[in-house]
Amino acid sequence: MNTHRRGLTAKAQQLCFWLFLCFRPALAGVPGPCRHSVTQDHFLSLNRLIDNQLDNSCFIIYPFTECLNLSKVCCVKAAFPHILDLLSSHFHYAQSSDNRRYVSTLETVIFHLYSQGCVPEINEEYEDSPVRFLRIEQSSPKEALKKVRSVIRMYMSLINENSDPLDWDCKDQYAAEDDPQSTPGTSQPGKELLYHRLTSGPV
Repeated sequence: MNTHRRGLTAKAQQLCFWLFLCFRPALAGVPGPCRHSVTQDHFLSLNRLIDNQLDNSCFIIYPFTECLNLSKVCCVKAAFPHILDLLSSHFHYAQSSDNRRYVSTLETVIFHLYSQGCVPEINEEYEDSPVRFLRIEQSSPKEALKKVRSVIRMYMSLINENSDPLDWDCKDQYAAEDDPQSTPGTSQPGKELLYHRLTSGPV
């Protein structure tokens, strides 16, 4: 009887040990799926997409986040939505081409980051939209993709260098600064209108 009881106790202890190992990544936040959400293979696909761009191609116009005094965390959070817009607006290739596969891979990676909670969406009910950090860029597609690469590299360094969950609260950093030339409740003048005019072509 004692032998049987000791056997059950040992099995229970072993089960608790394995449950602890299974739940530890989820409790830790960062070391779980987020740490492996962007791999070197994904980064290699992005580099190949960059290498496949023409060195002297026509310029494209697109909005992108300029980090300025933002922390790395809040810069990544603000920039990721514009990466998706950039890819869907300016990088179209034949369905069977390598470039189309690279773009699809990159889009899938970013969607997974959002779906797994690795990068939270901006909650405008809680924090201001970081529109004041938005700039209208004009560059070659290759330079635009290099901006994308710098943001993804920033995300990878954050995930790999931190053992604790990241604090994605950017309320204070996104808060609009007082502008004596503007009235309360207004965003930076003309930014969305400028982008619309630049991208819509001649009227």
